[in-house]
Amino acid sequence: MISLIEDNFQTIMPLCNNNPFGCRIYSLIKTYSPQLSFVDYWVQIVDEKAVSVIARLETVFILRLTKNSNIEEISSFLRVSGATSIICDGKYYPDLPLLSRKEGLILQRISPFVFDCDYDVDIPTVKEVYDIISSCASKEFNVPPYESFMLDVSHKLNNKSIRIIGTKDNCVFKACIMTLAESTDSAVLGALATIPTARNKGYGSYLIKYLCNQLIAENKTVYLHRAMNENIEFYNKLGFVNYGMWAEYTIKE
Repeated sequence: MISLIEDNFQTIMPLCNNNPFGCRIYSLIKTYSPQLSFVDYWVQIVDEKAVSVIARLETVFILRLTKNSNIEEISSFLRVSGATSIICDGKYYPDLPLLSRKEGLILQRISPFVFDCDYDVDIPTVKEVYDIISSCASKEFNVPPYESFMLDVSHKLNNKSIRIIGTKDNCVFKACIMTLAESTDSAVLGALATIPTARNKGYGSYLIKYLCNQLIAENKTVYLHRAMNENIEFYNKLGFVNYGMWAEYTIKE
């Protein structure tokens, strides 16, 4: 049985702990009330136990699945829900009419870093972050419109469900990183970007170490999603270990 959650989120909190997809759902709950029209949250109950959590942000769905999830029921639910894409653990294959499936590794870090250099770290504005990210745009990396980016990121910052830091050179931000989601015991990293003219100077790896150390000091496990064949050596050198797989499905209308 899949039931809408409107106010009692305590039943799903155990599923949100110690899991990158649960972390993303927890962060979404913290940011956006279920009374808003563009979000919804559901729990799947099997044998009177909560076994899955589903979150919707507009037409994008995040799934926290477990070995006890009823994938057939979830697939039927998603087929009539208006989902255009879903993000979930890569070992599960919902039965959906798919346009595409992207996948990669989930990496994990639980121990702090030791620094071998020192850069000027500060908190950039949302516009400064957007400008850095925009400088990295490519065919593989699409940048959202500024207005939607600004509204979403500002709202999450105000609700303390994400954080952003950057590093400066001559009082100008050269690189940035942010958490895509945070819960009481986990965080998911994302949006690491360095302007093209400032690359190969160690800004990106320094920001990862700095932010990871902040999060680990708060007793949070750090996760990040890496595309299958990208940045392999970079993250291996940083000492991240494999946690599992992620998958993103694009669904036919």
